[in-house]
Amino acid sequence: MSWFEECIHPEIRQSIRVDKPIFEGETDFQTVSLFDNNLLGRVLVLDDAVQITQFDEHIYSEIMVHIPMVSHPDAKNVLIIGAGDGTVLREVLKHETLLQVTMVEIDGALVKLCREHLSDILQGAFDDPRLDLVIDDGAKYLQESHREFDVIIIDSTDPDDNSTALFTDEFYIKCKARLAKGGIMVAQAGCPAYQPSIRTHMSERMQAHFRYGGFYHAAVPTYIGGLHAFSWASDTLDLNAIAEQGNDTMRSIPKTRYYTSRSHKAAFYMEPAAG
Repeated sequence: MSWFEECIHPEIRQSIRVDKPIFEGETDFQTVSLFDNNLLGRVLVLDDAVQITQFDEHIYSEIMVHIPMVSHPDAKNVLIIGAGDGTVLREVLKHETLLQVTMVEIDGALVKLCREHLSDILQGAFDDPRLDLVIDDGAKYLQESHREFDVIIIDSTDPDDNSTALFTDEFYIKCKARLAKGGIMVAQAGCPAYQPSIRTHMSERMQAHFRYGGFYHAAVPTYIGGLHAFSWASDTLDLNAIAEQGNDTMRSIPKTRYYTSRSHKAAFYMEPAAG
């Protein structure tokens, strides 16, 4: 019997028992580990940090995706940067208004591994004809692209050597330039209790470039600290106000396990523990 140990804070660690190893190796960009745990199901680890587990990945992906997609009145074109495991893509594809989703992931080998080992979770997402999969650096893609998107979703790892370019003023300005009128940008913002610097960065850097901005949260049991933050920004739409008023368009989304009109509204009321 072996255990995987995760540490995102020097004073906090958690361990997950490895009941069945599936894959262990390196791509050109990161170390990858896949294993099964009897409680959590299949677990994906990148650079010693848990990314998703079969047990609760739907909480993260559904809240990250459906809040901006439901808040936008007619999201037809969506850009995903990162999210190589494919679960965010799966949720975007549930929206009937969607015409095309462009997914830009730097690590093609990761996508291949996830298609092979997470097929039960992905439900054929990478085979959907509305997908334009681009294996490239997200910041580079935004620099060279002239397309406009209704929703931009940044599902990067926490700031590291591979994702530093996704945490700069230059990157946020590029995102703003690629948003269509009425567009919304969202980005994962880490654990507010143990990673307060990410929240501060998003508030002072990402949101500062837009008229409206803020955070919403979800409780994801597997993630250290429990509560996970998402940063949002828009020049046109106030997601806080939309959540307060309520929005019934979520009825058009099939087969959500966590996301509802109630969890949508609740996400804006969850407050992080003091850092």
